[in-house]
Amino acid sequence: MSRIETLHIHNFKFFDEQKPIKLGGKHLLLFGENGSGKSSVYWSLYTLFEASVKYDVEQIKKYFKDATNHEETLINIYADKITEADNTEHYNSFIKVVTTDTPPINYEVSLLNTAINTNANAVEVNQASDFINYKVLYKFQDFWNGEPIDLANIFADYILPYIKFSSYDIWREGSLQPRTNAIEMWKEIKIGPGEFIKTNGDTIQVYKHSEENKQFERFAKHFDDSFLDLIDFINQNAPTMLKQLGYDIDFELKYHPHTHKKGDSKYKFEPFKIDFKITSYLGKKVPIHRPQSFLNEAKITAIAIAIRLTVLKKRINEEAPDVLKFIVFDDVMISLDMNNRDKLIDFILNPANKFTADYQLLFLTHDKNLFDFVANKIKQWDKIDNWVYKEMYAGKVEATKKEYPIIIDSDLEFIDKAQKYFDAKDYTACSIYIRKEVEKIVNQRLPPVLKEKVDGTFLTLETLWKNMCERYKVLKKPIADDLKKLFKETKLMVLNPQAHFQDISLPIYKVELEKAFELITLLKQNYPIPQYTIALSKGMKMQFIHPTELYTFDFELSSDFFIENLNGTENITYPKCIITSWQYNNQTFWDFIKSDVVEYNSPIEQKLSKIIEKHTANIRVPLNITKDMFIENTVIENCLWSFKEILDKSKINL
Repeated sequence: MSRIETLHIHNFKFFDEQKPIKLGGKHLLLFGENGSGKSSVYWSLYTLFEASVKYDVEQIKKYFKDATNHEETLINIYADKITEADNTEHYNSFIKVVTTDTPPINYEVSLLNTAINTNANAVEVNQASDFINYKVLYKFQDFWNGEPIDLANIFADYILPYIKFSSYDIWREGSLQPRTNAIEMWKEIKIGPGEFIKTNGDTIQVYKHSEENKQFERFAKHFDDSFLDLIDFINQNAPTMLKQLGYDIDFELKYHPHTHKKGDSKYKFEPFKIDFKITSYLGKKVPIHRPQSFLNEAKITAIAIAIRLTVLKKRINEEAPDVLKFIVFDDVMISLDMNNRDKLIDFILNPANKFTADYQLLFLTHDKNLFDFVANKIKQWDKIDNWVYKEMYAGKVEATKKEYPIIIDSDLEFIDKAQKYFDAKDYTACSIYIRKEVEKIVNQRLPPVLKEKVDGTFLTLETLWKNMCERYKVLKKPIADDLKKLFKETKLMVLNPQAHFQDISLPIYKVELEKAFELITLLKQNYPIPQYTIALSKGMKMQFIHPTELYTFDFELSSDFFIENLNGTENITYPKCIITSWQYNNQTFWDFIKSDVVEYNSPIEQKLSKIIEKHTANIRVPLNITKDMFIENTVIENCLWSFKEILDKSKINL
């Protein structure tokens, strides 16, 4: 099945001289911050394949002409002019798609290459693919409250260009010519049955009983009948799809055919209309003729999506040529809440609905939370993970203020992202990812008890670094002084003042970044992650039961009990414990020194080592308790193994 291997956008819109975007035939999930050029991906594909149905090459060239020659130019404003030997001027602005076919198929458009409008395959791609963005969806609700909704222009602009009706002939230029694309049929109807020049030089419409006019009438009826079939298909299927998206709303579209009148010298027509009304809401039959005054933006957006996806389903069933087919979604869910985003994503990703099988999906969003959410949903549905994940940011050359897109693979490690930004000379962004990498390295080398405060909040990077240095000292692998110096020299950058507001801007220097890269490399090379073995987990409840006396002692672990190993050096970290209760001869909270019951209002927290020490000292608890007795007679709630068995299995010698 044909898929996009690479998309090359060169000196077009926000893109300057970027390398091709590699998709490798996979679906794309792309996060692009506002102003990064994300929508340029959408409009590049749209422009490329829309050019295939433009008969007038000037309508193609206008996008690649100098701004002084055409106001609709889409050339990147930083592109340099190139003058060929024949004095042809251009800006090397082009869009190119290379497919996964064998051999690969190239689709390309530029000022000097407009042949795509003679490419039958490109026409098929345009009609078999779809482009859905938030602007298109918004048009479904862009009506005044007092006016009825007529979706005719929306269908003409955004649906008919991608619909095929069964082929039908029309007289043009002296012969019958077939038309299949719905929008091309509509354009022919707007032209009329045709004209001819009389012997006296007058131009008039073809005669009423001429074969040209009879064929035109049949052609117009075929268009209306086909359009009515499309509307019926939408009415039968779109409300069901809307319910799958989480909205209990029934609606109906009503098609009003166009009218036309052929005079002797003039042809007049009235366009078709498409009424849109709600027929039931939450199971209640209620005709609502002005939905825009009753439904909120999210609900109308959901209806618009249901209509578009229903049309796609019809095209999957009827029009599935073996050519490149893709759908570009650009910020289509910005009006939906997370619950209904969830349902929409599930609907698209569910293999039973065939979107992922029949189309290459390109999902673009400026919402990083939504990007992460969709990525997680993809992993739930697609076990092969047939997706590529990319992020776009706006880079800037400080000297010239030139902006350009930076595209990175989202699944890159922080250090790889930092390197890409460093190479792109975006030192501020580079410093942010260096900080993330340093945080990751330090956190990987610390147990949970050394990563957060008592209240569960996170420690600063500087504190985490100190904890790591102390830990490796205990493990007989102290952090070298030159590394401590590197951290200190890059501390301002590593602690990332660029990520926070500063009254005085602190510049990021290349030399600081280079030192930070060196710090990361040396840490990874020379300080492996210690082996971390948990013997007992935080939250476990334990009880010591004296073997001969009526004495019990209850406590709960408030941190993990673990052992670390680094190159043969072991370190045992005793857990903190909350003392919950004790009793002697059925006297709760008995004090052996005072020989009386004491008040115990709030739990006391002590390390396990301290608890054992106090019991074996026979000062507060004079019951001849030894360390071995304590270990052998301590049980763990809801655990098959005793305290001693766990210590033996973990090879921990207290």
